[in-house]
Amino acid sequence: MDLPLFPETWQVLDSQVEDARLILLVQDQRPAAACPSCQQYSSHVHSRYVRHPHDTALGQRGVTLLVQTRRFRCRNPSCPHTTFAETWPGWLEPRAQRTCRLAQQQGRVALSLGGEAGHRLLAHLDEPTSADTLLRLVRRAPLLPAETPTVLGVDDFALRRRKTYGTLLIDLERHQVVDLLPDRQGDTLATWLRAHPGVKIICRDRAGEYARGAASGAPEAQQIADRFHLIGNVRDAVEAWLRPQRVHLTSPLDPAQGEGASGPLQRLPTKRPSTNRERVELTVTKRQHRQARYEQAVTLRDRGQSYKAIARQVGVARSTVTEWLQYEGKLTRKTPPSSITPYAAYIRGRMAEPEWTVTQLFHEVVEQGYRGAFSGISSYVAWLREGHEPPSIADQQGLGLPREKRLGPAQVAWWFTRRPDQRSETETHRLQTVLDRVPRGQEIYQLVQDVLGWLREAPRSGAALLTSWIEKAQATGLPDLQRLARSFQNDFSAICGTIESPWTNGQTEGQVNRLKLIKRQMFGRAKFDLLRQRVLLA
Repeated sequence: MDLPLFPETWQVLDSQVEDARLILLVQDQRPAAACPSCQQYSSHVHSRYVRHPHDTALGQRGVTLLVQTRRFRCRNPSCPHTTFAETWPGWLEPRAQRTCRLAQQQGRVALSLGGEAGHRLLAHLDEPTSADTLLRLVRRAPLLPAETPTVLGVDDFALRRRKTYGTLLIDLERHQVVDLLPDRQGDTLATWLRAHPGVKIICRDRAGEYARGAASGAPEAQQIADRFHLIGNVRDAVEAWLRPQRVHLTSPLDPAQGEGASGPLQRLPTKRPSTNRERVELTVTKRQHRQARYEQAVTLRDRGQSYKAIARQVGVARSTVTEWLQYEGKLTRKTPPSSITPYAAYIRGRMAEPEWTVTQLFHEVVEQGYRGAFSGISSYVAWLREGHEPPSIADQQGLGLPREKRLGPAQVAWWFTRRPDQRSETETHRLQTVLDRVPRGQEIYQLVQDVLGWLREAPRSGAALLTSWIEKAQATGLPDLQRLARSFQNDFSAICGTIESPWTNGQTEGQVNRLKLIKRQMFGRAKFDLLRQRVLLA
C-alpha cells in the first residue's frame, strides 16, 4: 500500500495497533543509494537493521514507524567510508528518534508554549515528548539572517529584576524584534551597530549607556528620546517637588457627602467591596444612611406621628425607633475602645507635616506606648487618606466622619501629566484645589503642560522651544526642576529629535510585554540563549 504521507519510494508492508499506538512497517524500494561522502551509487547491500522513529499522530493514535534500513557497501576505493546507511533528507535524519515533520511540529509547540506547557499539550495530542527535548528543539532551530533596520528601537528588559538586564532591539518599520543583547552596556550596543551598518534613526530611552553606545556605534544616526520615558521623567520631577508639600495635598469633600436627609435616601451598594477604598466608602455610606433615617424619624416625630407609623415609613422596627429617639441631634453608637485612639491626634498632626511614612508613624507611636499591630496604624492612615475618620475613633472622640481627603504626591503628579480631557470632573476639581493651595502650583503646572504639548502635537522645530523651557525651569530655583532641566540639556539633540520626528519607541514597550509573557511561560528561569530563540522565532 502506497501512501502520500511518506516519501514516494517508501512502501508500507504491515500495520498493527499496540497500546493505542499505530505501528507501521515501512521499507524503501529503491534498488540503490548514494554514498553521502563520495555521492557514488551502490546496490550492494551489506546488512539491514530496523529504526523506530515516531511520526505525527494519525487520527487519535500516535504513530511509530518500523523503518527497515539497508546498509550498502561503497564501491569507491578512495572513499573513506566502507559502508553507509541509506538516508531520507527532509524526512528522517540519521540517528533521529522522530521524523522531521514531527520535530518541526513539536518545535513550533515549544516556541509557542515553552517546555513544560508544550510537554503537557503534546501528551494530549498523542505526540508525547519530554520538556527537555522540546527545549533542545528550540535551541537547535536555525535563526534567519535579519535585515538591518533603518529605524531601530532600543529598550532594556529584566532578565532578573534589579539584578541582570538585557537589551531589546526592534525594527520599528516592520514591527519585528531584530535581536536581543545580553546586557545594557553601551559598548555592547555599539558593537552590534558596527556589525550592522545602515541604521539611520535610533529611538531609545534616556539611559546614558544607550546614548553613548548609539553615538559610538552609529555616529551618523539620529537619536530620538522615547516620549514615554520623557513623560515619566517629568512626572518623577513633579512628584519629588510635591513630596515636601504634603500638607497642601488635600481636596474638599464631594458635595454628595453629608447631604443626608436633604433628599431621598440612597440605596446601599450590594456589591461586595474588593479594595480598601471601597470598604471605607461602604462603611461611611452605611453610617450616613443610618443617620439620614434617624433624622427622618425625628422629623416625623415632630409632626406628631406615632412610633408605629414612623417605623413603617422609615423601614425599621418599632423598638429601633424608640431607641433612636432617645438621642438628641446625632445618632451615636457605643463602639468598643480602639488602641489607636490615644495616638489619633498625634498621627493626624504628623500627617500634616511634609515628610512621613507609615513605618515612621508606627515606630513613633510604639515609642509612646502603642502596643497594637502595624496593620492598625496602616488601616487608620488609609482611612485618613480617603478623607474619613474610622467609626470607632470618630465616636470616641466626638469627631465627624467626613474629613478632607489626603492626596499622595504620586497621584497628584499623575494628574499633572494626564490629558485634561481624560480627567474626570472630580479629578479636575481636586487638581485645581491643589494648584491653588501649593505655592507656585500654577507656574509648575504650566511648565509641565508645555513639555507635554511638544510631545503630543504634530512634529515641529524643537531647538528654540526646548532652549526656552530649560531657561524657565532653571529660573524657578526649584532643585527638582533644575535637575530635570540639566538632564534635558545633556540629552538636547535626542529630545529635539523627539519633538521634530514622528517616530516613537512605543511599540518597543509592547515587545517588552511580550518578552515578559514568554519569560513567565518558562517560570522566569530561561537562560539568555533560550529566551533569545523564543523571542526571535515565536
